[in-house]
Amino acid sequence: MFIVGWKALKIAMTFKLYVNKMLRIKDLEKKILLNMLEKGNQPLVKIAKDIGVTRQTVAKKIEQMHESGLILSFFPKLEPEILGLSIQAYILMQEDPRSDCRKETEEIVKNLPQVSEFQRIFGKYDSIVKVLVKNNKELTDLVKKIHDLNGVKDTETFIVHSTIKDKPEEPFKKVLAVPME
Repeated sequence: MFIVGWKALKIAMTFKLYVNKMLRIKDLEKKILLNMLEKGNQPLVKIAKDIGVTRQTVAKKIEQMHESGLILSFFPKLEPEILGLSIQAYILMQEDPRSDCRKETEEIVKNLPQVSEFQRIFGKYDSIVKVLVKNNKELTDLVKKIHDLNGVKDTETFIVHSTIKDKPEEPFKKVLAVPME
């Protein structure tokens, strides 16, 4: 459920954590990130108070983590249905193995406005696309458009019936947990 208001605005953060970067993350950065993940959007002064440092320190650390590529973005997590995007689906694609065909497919698919995620995968399929659309007609048109691409050999579409868990921040909480002193 989406409630309009400052406290209800959930900030989703995307992280790029490589083992070598993880080794360089200090406890202070971990505390800041964990606080941001658990409490969403809040003033820097509140984060600083929660972890026992100054607002300036928190601001500087967040800026450094953003510049280093650890924090990729900050964005509100919106409720799709309220905005008219009532269908979420996953489209799995079998593609031509030639790199030029894949590159062409990537360029077209990643620029489709209905596509929120696009990953290469191992297994029977070569890639998976997560889409949000208004209705069945828009989904059908989108699947046809993707299926008709030169590099796409076959597709299989899965429509989401219900979401049990949508917490992309959860795996990071365990990694960022700072041992008690």
